[in-house]
Amino acid sequence: MQYTASVSLVGERIGTRDQILDATDRIMARYGFRKMTMDDLAKEAGLSKRTIYLYFASKEDVGLSSIGRVVDGVHEKLSAISSSGAPTGDRLREMLVVRVMGRIESIQNYYQSLDELFEVVRPAYMARRKLYFDREVEMLSGVLLDGRDGGDFVFDDVETTASTLMLATNAFLPYSLSVRELGQPEVIQERLCTMVDLLLRGLRRN
Repeated sequence: MQYTASVSLVGERIGTRDQILDATDRIMARYGFRKMTMDDLAKEAGLSKRTIYLYFASKEDVGLSSIGRVVDGVHEKLSAISSSGAPTGDRLREMLVVRVMGRIESIQNYYQSLDELFEVVRPAYMARRKLYFDREVEMLSGVLLDGRDGGDFVFDDVETTASTLMLATNAFLPYSLSVRELGQPEVIQERLCTMVDLLLRGLRRN
């Protein structure tokens, strides 16, 4: 019974945290991150400001956590793709597309206020970004090694290769694009897929 109660409490905390972040997304869609106050957030979430501060230390922390939730969702998808058992070329291609488009699609409701969010949280975000990218390099490396072992890919250093694939596709991540470009996800995906296909062509055994 004690274990069940503990699991229930954890689920409740996660639910409340997501409730706050959902409210953050709605406010950013209406009038942006810069104008948002913790009072606004509490009202939108239907919670007391005291409750908000139990989960987030500051407005910057809320913004960072909003970005982090998007990345966590993308990483879950990448993990599922990497272990799917599909051909390595298909897995790698899908992972490179999803690491970008998963982020793009998740911020579509508030992409117009993304610049001001990054402006406020940039120093702290840059430190977290390295951790995000390190995790993605690790997942891509696993698929690359599978492909090389199976005779599908040819490359020398796996980490360098994974990092290069990341750097090439980073040009399509949200913080690298203009507001106008972010409003055209179909165009982003088309251009991204063209680049990914070129990258994979260079990895394949001739």
